[in-house]
Amino acid sequence: TFLAGIKEKSKDPVAGRLIDRYITAAASFERRIESGKKIQALIGKDAIDLDAQAWVNGKPLAPKDLKGKVVLLDFWAVWCGPCIATFPHLREWQEKYADKGLVIIGLTRYYNYKWDDEAGRPRRVTDGVEPEEEHGMLLQFAAHHKLKHRFAIQKDRTVSEYYGVTGIPQVVVIDRKGKIRIIRVGSGGKNAKDVEKMIQQLLDPANAAGR
Repeated sequence: TFLAGIKEKSKDPVAGRLIDRYITAAASFERRIESGKKIQALIGKDAIDLDAQAWVNGKPLAPKDLKGKVVLLDFWAVWCGPCIATFPHLREWQEKYADKGLVIIGLTRYYNYKWDDEAGRPRRVTDGVEPEEEHGMLLQFAAHHKLKHRFAIQKDRTVSEYYGVTGIPQVVVIDRKGKIRIIRVGSGGKNAKDVEKMIQQLLDPANAAGR
């Protein structure tokens, strides 16, 4: 309101444009703060059932299949560069911890992508893609990036909204009792260290007695 008042009094068009930029930035910060508050409030709360529309790169998982497991939910998309930057960590964690009780699930959506054999990557198309075609693309994408964890295609935004997803990648780690223990947004070494530390803590046999 203060900046808008200054803009109204200002006769300088350059200053007006700068003020518009500051107003936009302030609104963005406000949204990020509110998102951070929501994410923080989720820690310790119950996870919800995934209720996926389809599963790719592995058999479908029911809620009973995740009981007593440490679950890592990775919200991502094939077009998301920062998501792809996290793949080395996902591959490493799958290799190190899958047989110790960790289940990694990549949650995504239909985005009208097909696999481009010549380019060796997914390509968005405008004429629509059948679900089976997009499933095939995801399988090739997983093979290309050597990803062995399952992908769950969301029915709608219910799960994303519950976990406060406003940007991707976002990781949610759930303990053996089905409680949310950590949420991290974005790629980067610190986030990866925080997530792996939590995985190790939750998989520690000393913590398994109370599951």
